Amino acid sequence: MAKPSFICVLILLSGVLAYAAGFEVGILAPDFKVLSGSNEELTLDGIKGKVAVIFYETKETVEKNRRLKDELNKFYDTQPDQVKRIILRVSVINCKGVIFSGAWKNNLKANSKKEGITIYGDWDGGMFSSYGIKDKESNLIIVGRDGIVKYSFAGKVGEEEFGRIKDLLAVEAGA
Repeated sequence: MAKPSFICVLILLSGVLAYAAGFEVGILAPDFKVLSGSNEELTLDGIKGKVAVIFYETKETVEKNRRLKDELNKFYDTQPDQVKRIILRVSVINCKGVIFSGAWKNNLKANSKKEGITIYGDWDGGMFSSYGIKDKESNLIIVGRDGIVKYSFAGKVGEEEFGRIKDLLAVEAGA
């Protein structure tokens, strides 16, 4: 009698853990469309053949994984040009429900310049929904060159994960 209950608990627990992680690893990444402050469009088709490192955040959580972002920027800067062409660094901000989109677009442009990468806005919440983004968290998703989700985490990534993430990027980019 105890076995069916134990199995039910395991099934429920695995569902909770999958949700807490943000998105399921090993599946084909869903399509998305995000726009920069300059109205540049980025879609899943636009990243095919590249390794996409996607941070999906809110303006309140953008600094939560600053240490990891700095480490990944250092990693990127040490790579040869052929690897740099394969790794795509993407920052997406949840802009759904924004009232003054002009001001937000200007902020996206200014922060893109400051960060040295294009920052995109998820204006309709489509990426938020299709990727199972955890609200009010820093979400990290890595999509491989084959379009498969290779890594997903919501929250502050522990420093013990930094090496694993860099190794994953090196393997995916063929470094």
